[in-house]
Amino acid sequence: MLHPRFSLRGKILGFYGGTLAIVLALEVLAQDATLKVGAEFEASLERYHAIQGLRASLADFRSLAERYMRERMGEQLAALYGGLDSMQAASGSLPGLAEMSSEAWFEARAALRGFDTWIPKAREALALRDKGGSDAYSAYLGADRIASYVDGYLGRLLSLSLADGAARYKAQAQRSAEYRRLALLGLVGAGSLAFLLAALFALSVSAPIKRLAEAAERMAAGDLAVEPVVARTRDEIEVLAHGFNAMSANIRAMVEGLEEKAALERLLLQESLSHAVMGKALREAQFMNLQDQIRPHFLFNALNTIARSALFESAPETERLSLSLGKLMRYSLAEGGSFATVGEELEALREYLSFQSIRFGKRLSWKIRSDPLVEGLPIPRFTLQPIVENAVRHGIEPKEDGGRIVISVRRREGAVRLVVADSGIGMEPAMLARLRAAAAGAPFPPDAAAKGQGFGIGMANLEARLAFRYPGTSRFSLVSRLGRGTLVRITIPVDDAPPEASDGN
Repeated sequence: MLHPRFSLRGKILGFYGGTLAIVLALEVLAQDATLKVGAEFEASLERYHAIQGLRASLADFRSLAERYMRERMGEQLAALYGGLDSMQAASGSLPGLAEMSSEAWFEARAALRGFDTWIPKAREALALRDKGGSDAYSAYLGADRIASYVDGYLGRLLSLSLADGAARYKAQAQRSAEYRRLALLGLVGAGSLAFLLAALFALSVSAPIKRLAEAAERMAAGDLAVEPVVARTRDEIEVLAHGFNAMSANIRAMVEGLEEKAALERLLLQESLSHAVMGKALREAQFMNLQDQIRPHFLFNALNTIARSALFESAPETERLSLSLGKLMRYSLAEGGSFATVGEELEALREYLSFQSIRFGKRLSWKIRSDPLVEGLPIPRFTLQPIVENAVRHGIEPKEDGGRIVISVRRREGAVRLVVADSGIGMEPAMLARLRAAAAGAPFPPDAAAKGQGFGIGMANLEARLAFRYPGTSRFSLVSRLGRGTLVRITIPVDDAPPEASDGN
């Protein structure tokens, strides 16, 4: 079976995902440039406000300090000390020094050193004035002279910061505009490339589909000599093309086979066969027909079990179900005629019961007991399977707590005895009577399957097959009690069987 390397869904998602990624990348670049411009502007504005605030605090302090030197009021002294503390903290955290030009950085360092020199002297002058010292005013004038230098440094630093920030903002804005232009060109290019790739992708999908449609029309018109459709897309279309080619080849082979079969049938009609040979062939055909009726019924129920299991789980047991079903199908369709050994029949039962155990879990238990000396004897295929299937479906499944099935195979006086017993819900007397009548050769009611009694058809089919194969020598018995379970016994004559092995029963 051909598996696609890539799926159409994956190709479409990859194409649109790649296009979207390119568009998003270009948009991110443009947004990043815009954010850098905004960040540069905010940094310059923050630096400007810090310098301006420091300069304003210095001016306020000088004005208040001069009044204190004249008036010497206590509340003024507390405000002056608070102003010194705030200016010392602000000067220590002046932002953006590393990003300034060399000239602005020099002015900033000079202002900070001026603050480091001025603040102690200002504190000393205020302390002298508070104690009433005679040299307090001269100390204040010395400190104020330093403050005037610091104010000059701050004024020049403010001017240089504004000029430097404006230059940086302008350069960043130019880069942002360039990024936006590049992003726009990239979007146009990506759109053009996406359109071209979309056109090529659509062509790669539509061309093989068109060839498939033309080939299908020719086949529908009766032309079976259709050339194989080639599609190397490595996706579902290639799988579809391979499937179509295999289907057309199978149809041609089937038509040729039908023609050969028709010719063979015409040939057979021209031959005269004796009544004995015709009777034997008819009986064999009837037996094979009844034998084959079991197979589709069984396979349908097995597939139904897979569908239910896959619906209720997702889906660790599905592989095991499929493998078991494959073994059962191989046994059902195996070559070699209508007979199988007892061992092969029991092995098929084990696969079937294991298959059903996955569905029923602990609700179903089973045991198979067989004499090893009997397992090589031939019996008709699917002798036990329809009985076990009826026990599972109509005996165990309706029972809430489940039940048990026991299969026993032994040799008895030149015959093989097969026994199937279950602990299911059993059967009503009326249904049991109809099954026994059908086993005795009476026709089974045609509406029984419609009334939920379709398991009787399988029993009647099995008895008819045994009657065809072993006329007058096979035995089929059925015992059932409502609520207790069902017991089926089958006796089949065998020739040249191994000696009987005693089991103590």
